[in-house]
Amino acid sequence: MSANLRRMGWLAGLIVILAGCSGLGQTPPPTPLDVDSLGTAIVLTENAPPPGLETVTFDAVDGGLEALQGYRYTLEVRFEGMVDSDLTPTTGTIQAEVWWDGLAPARRVRLKAAGAAFASDPRELEAVRIVDDYYLVDQNGRCSASLQEAARGVADLEAGTLIGGVTGAEYSQTRATLNGLDAYRYRVTPANATLPPIELLEGGGLELDGELWVNPQSGVVVRYYANVTLSHVTLFESEVPVSGDLFIRYDVFDLDVVPNISIPFGC
Repeated sequence: MSANLRRMGWLAGLIVILAGCSGLGQTPPPTPLDVDSLGTAIVLTENAPPPGLETVTFDAVDGGLEALQGYRYTLEVRFEGMVDSDLTPTTGTIQAEVWWDGLAPARRVRLKAAGAAFASDPRELEAVRIVDDYYLVDQNGRCSASLQEAARGVADLEAGTLIGGVTGAEYSQTRATLNGLDAYRYRVTPANATLPPIELLEGGGLELDGELWVNPQSGVVVRYYANVTLSHVTLFESEVPVSGDLFIRYDVFDLDVVPNISIPFGC
């Protein structure tokens, strides 16, 4: 996981660059994952998946989305735990909402970060890429033309960079309608999950319970939920060992629906 962790350097750098760039309100922690409770899902039947989908591998959970004409997805990574050295409580949340227009092409990303585990101060940013032009709106609602590197970092954000993917996840005998889409469920375990934000330290460990849902028509992941219990790890580029619970929530909507993405106001 160490090599994957180093690829997160751009995010840590982005947080530093934008330290001076509307704050976040407190959001309730995600409810514990219950793999037998589908929430908004409508269970259809327990039957075999289409041929070739008995197991699935996605190096990045958002792999394949770029081939579609359009989509929208939401993502949340939330940590609730403590600093190992003095048992001080610590939290962190990263939230993103992403839209894609494959015809223009254009991409819009809203990114929020809060909590000492991930960012020192709450911040909220929006970045837009239209063809090869990038625009960044800082947390004060101002369009900044001078932070092109940061604008690219946000506008080109990929879910797989934050939450990884899976290798050889096995079908778990459930088909459902999720987010209005046909989907098949696969079990995610520590053995088949890739988690870029986490680096295990000596004596550290993790337990993971998760599920990944694939839309067979498009071949993309439409939901990935995981609860990860961590002991003695570092997260992202932090050097502070922590222990606690990491919650991952990723949902995809509006496959092949082209959104309206325009230059942000004031840019």
